[in-house]
Amino acid sequence: MTPGVAALWVVSLGCAAMALRVRGRRLPDAEVLHPALRWAGRIPVPAELRRLSGRGDTERLLREAGLSGRLDAGAVARARAGGLMIGVALAAALVVPAPPAALLGLVVGVAGHLAPDRWLARRVARRRAEIERELPDLLDLIGVCVSAGMPLDAALRTAAGRTRGPLADEVRFMLRSLDLGTPRRRAYRELADATGSEALARTVAALGQADELGSPIAGAVAAQAGEMRAARDASARESAARAAPKIQLVVALMMVPAVMIVVMAVLAVSYTHLRAHET
Repeated sequence: MTPGVAALWVVSLGCAAMALRVRGRRLPDAEVLHPALRWAGRIPVPAELRRLSGRGDTERLLREAGLSGRLDAGAVARARAGGLMIGVALAAALVVPAPPAALLGLVVGVAGHLAPDRWLARRVARRRAEIERELPDLLDLIGVCVSAGMPLDAALRTAAGRTRGPLADEVRFMLRSLDLGTPRRRAYRELADATGSEALARTVAALGQADELGSPIAGAVAAQAGEMRAARDASARESAARAAPKIQLVVALMMVPAVMIVVMAVLAVSYTHLRAHET
């Protein structure tokens, strides 16, 4: 590859980037994105590619991740398209000097295209775990308030005001919806759908049924809190059981060879001293 051809190749890539560049566009609330994804979202890409990178469930995932209103689906689509363009540009740069290495660019492009979805899925899973961890404590507060004679809405408001975290935020959002006239059944369903947590969905269903049928809410709340704690304890035991084989693997791969090296070194030194003493 002659210097003239290389210079022409660089100039052509620069012209293509300038032609595809979008002026004055910035990611909305880009601070919530991972730095690598934020940088990928600024890569100049065609509008059609950004449109094809959109997903129908992105808005739902953003809602479950607690990013609704702070990050839109278009920003995630631009990050997907930007990651893909990075791989395409790398493959185009390597196809002339080293054609086999161009496959690396394609692999990078696929990984960059999938990276925003992986990041978003991790945020959803982390927030869902926080909500399920906070749920028993919130139910205990609701049970205390209901037992003291408070109605359910007042108990929810008091419990949400005394706790912090994503679950309390979602409960406060639901209470604001009720204040604006949203039907109770719809507000409860939106609360369950906003997190994607099955445990919260069961709890909301039990509270709604108890409120509609006029059954004692304190008993339903106590039963749900006990069930959540039992599920949390079972999850903790399961995590501990999964950790044991990992610990054994670390011991087998790291500590046992180190101990064997020390033992062999001691034996070698002892053997050397014994041979020197005999001579």
